Amino acid sequence: MLSATAARLLFFGGRYLSLLFIARLLGTGAAGFLLTLAVVELLRILFDYGLESSVLARLHQKAGLVGKSFRRGKGTVRLVATMVGQLVTTGVVVLLCCRNGTPLALPVFASLQFSCLMGFGYLQAHLQAGKPGGMAALMPPLTVAFILQAILLALAYQGYVPLWLCTIFFEVMALAACVFVTRQFRNASNGLDAGDPLAASGHDLTAYKTVLLHIAPIGNAALMGIAYSRLDALMVSWVAGGVVLTQYLVYQRLASAPLMFFSTIASVSISSFSDLRQSVETLPKRTARFRQLAYGVAAVSGAALAGSSPLIASFFSLEFINRQLMGMQCLVLALQIANGFHAALLIALGQAPQLWRIARNNAVLALVLLPLSAWKLGALGIALALCLVEAFCALQYVWLFRKGNFPVGGARA
Repeated sequence: MLSATAARLLFFGGRYLSLLFIARLLGTGAAGFLLTLAVVELLRILFDYGLESSVLARLHQKAGLVGKSFRRGKGTVRLVATMVGQLVTTGVVVLLCCRNGTPLALPVFASLQFSCLMGFGYLQAHLQAGKPGGMAALMPPLTVAFILQAILLALAYQGYVPLWLCTIFFEVMALAACVFVTRQFRNASNGLDAGDPLAASGHDLTAYKTVLLHIAPIGNAALMGIAYSRLDALMVSWVAGGVVLTQYLVYQRLASAPLMFFSTIASVSISSFSDLRQSVETLPKRTARFRQLAYGVAAVSGAALAGSSPLIASFFSLEFINRQLMGMQCLVLALQIANGFHAALLIALGQAPQLWRIARNNAVLALVLLPLSAWKLGALGIALALCLVEAFCALQYVWLFRKGNFPVGGARA
């Protein structure tokens, strides 16, 4: 678990620092680049459709015909989703750039991160869930990729290499590292095992249906989450521009750091909690500690982002900070972290239908609040609506776990 957490944090941390530095070099022209990142991350969740979480929950290790069919179809489902998703991502980026009058070259090139993130996420999920030592083996090549990216950014800062090259280099190197490590473990096992992501996939319709059927609850919950927590940047780009849009995107990007960090911890915990499903003695205590951790880190993260506002304004040369907008974004961050921990817990405990039900309720509320708030209050209204929806989501999780109305290990949670 430690190696998995360290490897994922090295990847996301390296990518995050790289993107922040690129945004800093772009200065006031960073809005198009940051909007591209928001589109990439939004559509990656959509086209992933819960497959990575299903792998982490070890659905690919199920015995019998269902497990065999799932293993046969998952690779091809991922490949098709990646190809179609890349076309959609690039198309959306082009449309947004044309609408906002943003130069196309750098954002379009940065949109290629979509395919890299899809490939890396799929392979590392297999390494984490089914290959002991796989994530530890991923650390050295990821470290090399991090160092090379730092060198490339330094050269770009001096004007020796184009900045657009920096927007994709680290992601390509990380994907190559993941492929290399996966092949190493594949060759060491002298064949294809049940969890091998590089194993030959079947092309029958039954296998595809099996994969989609098993990941549907998680995938549907992810789609509902997009409806109210990932479309905000696009909505703000339509109702506001200039300083307000830049501030919103900058704070969203900064909030993604603690969100990414703790989402990594939560997702890494899925496999370990899955192994404890039948442990009536251990699981309740572990679950309680996990939830306490969620509340603690959520509060600290929101407060830290709010307290660093003067430094943020200085670093990104923001002339004006809307305090109300900033406060709303900090509160959204805190709630999203806590909700992410609870969502990971439900996936690990095999309660994807409960997760889907909560996401559906959130989406219905967002469908009402987001358009109305955007119409009346603009960017501030969008942030306020997100706060209310995330708070409603948190209340549902608290009620669910306090009520204990789903079985864990044959007992009440």
